[in-house]
Amino acid sequence: RMMKVTILTENTVYKRGLLGEHGLSLLIDTGRQRYLFDTGQSRVFLHNAAKLGIDLKGLDGVILSHGHYDHGGGLEFWQELGDVPIYIQEKAFEKKYNENPRTKKLYYIGLEDKGSWQKKADIRRLSGGGTQISEGVYLLSEIPYTTDFESVPGCFWKYGLQHPGYELLVDKMEDEQLLVIEEEEGLCVFAGCAHAGIINCLRYVQTVFSGKNIHCLVAGMHLKNCGSKRVQKTIDKLKELKIDIVMPVHCTGMRAIAAMRESLGSVCVLPEVGKELEI
Repeated sequence: RMMKVTILTENTVYKRGLLGEHGLSLLIDTGRQRYLFDTGQSRVFLHNAAKLGIDLKGLDGVILSHGHYDHGGGLEFWQELGDVPIYIQEKAFEKKYNENPRTKKLYYIGLEDKGSWQKKADIRRLSGGGTQISEGVYLLSEIPYTTDFESVPGCFWKYGLQHPGYELLVDKMEDEQLLVIEEEEGLCVFAGCAHAGIINCLRYVQTVFSGKNIHCLVAGMHLKNCGSKRVQKTIDKLKELKIDIVMPVHCTGMRAIAAMRESLGSVCVLPEVGKELEI
């Protein structure tokens, strides 16, 4: 039994007829279950699935990694997936903003609430910690900050669910969900953006799944605007973990992805729309 991960939405595309966008959507087929991990920001994931001859009906679930538009915008088209449960950490529904460091202006980057999916879809709201959603499949959220080089991002703000509209809070991205799938070779970890820092994320996984090795990592690592020191520390820690397959996607950034490829060699698999990764 082979797990297969197909990239339906990603920032990079090199094939005729397929579309790219700033976002992420992965189809994960474990051989037992089929999950859609994120939906990108539009219907691009549906277009690409159709071009690739992939039927997205009959999924076991849609998993939203966190409440930003470039991961959950495609949920507007949930009806085209049929009656499928959507697993969302409850804090993903908070109003989320990004601050431009130069102008200090705030831009809304959260989920749109105009669509019917928030009212009509089968939404499974998860709270903090870990939740098992099926055999060998887990979602972890509220990732603790434990490294000395990955701190709370300074550019994200939110209106909390308890204080809608009047108290702007630092967004610690507690809604970010890691998908962890147990396989014979070890754990397969999926992260949408790893806003808490990818090493913080992996340390959390190791704490929850004590003694288990991480076999595969497919993750947006949010290193696009980070300095070279942070990138190098991240790569050094990834090397220490001796992960067999590392695919840095989406917001990792071209410079960091190139550095990972140089340092990790064939362990590092480069992403693009339409690519299939067999695990």
